[in-house]
Amino acid sequence: MVDLDVAVGLSQLAQNAHSVLDVRYARDLRPNDLKHGNMIFVGANEANPWVELFENNMNFVLKNDYLHDTFLVKNMAPQPGEPDHWERKADDPQRKVYGVLAFVPNLSANGNVLIIEGTSMAGTEAAWDFVSDDSELLPFLKKIQHPDGRIPNFELLLGTQNMSSSAGRITILAWRTRD
Repeated sequence: MVDLDVAVGLSQLAQNAHSVLDVRYARDLRPNDLKHGNMIFVGANEANPWVELFENNMNFVLKNDYLHDTFLVKNMAPQPGEPDHWERKADDPQRKVYGVLAFVPNLSANGNVLIIEGTSMAGTEAAWDFVSDDSELLPFLKKIQHPDGRIPNFELLLGTQNMSSSAGRITILAWRTRD
């Protein structure tokens, strides 16, 4: 359902901006598609394997540990005070889940890719809720904006609680920017 909510929301945004949105299944993409223009991927690499092409250059990377029934957000370069990972356990009484937003260059660096993913459906929903809510997104973008007004590429880790497969209150846990 989160993927459908994202597609509908993006379609409405595109229509309001008199733009075109082309929605495709991940299986219908080809590597050359990722070299031109802008893309939006919804879901972690298990749902959308194309995300893996960008993970080598990402700081917050989702990994499913099937053996321990845990979904991790690996922090590849922890800043002071940050853990090296955050984890969502299936039996967590607090029902913590995580969402990641990554705004990264496409494969040719002539466009951008927005990755909206989470450790669960509620985590992905939290990432979408954040990016689609101007009262959440705009203050963050203003914080990372360059003096000349440009928005750098960024990654953002969000935390929330799974409430009946929906996201609760969203908290920014960590972020990175890069030019």
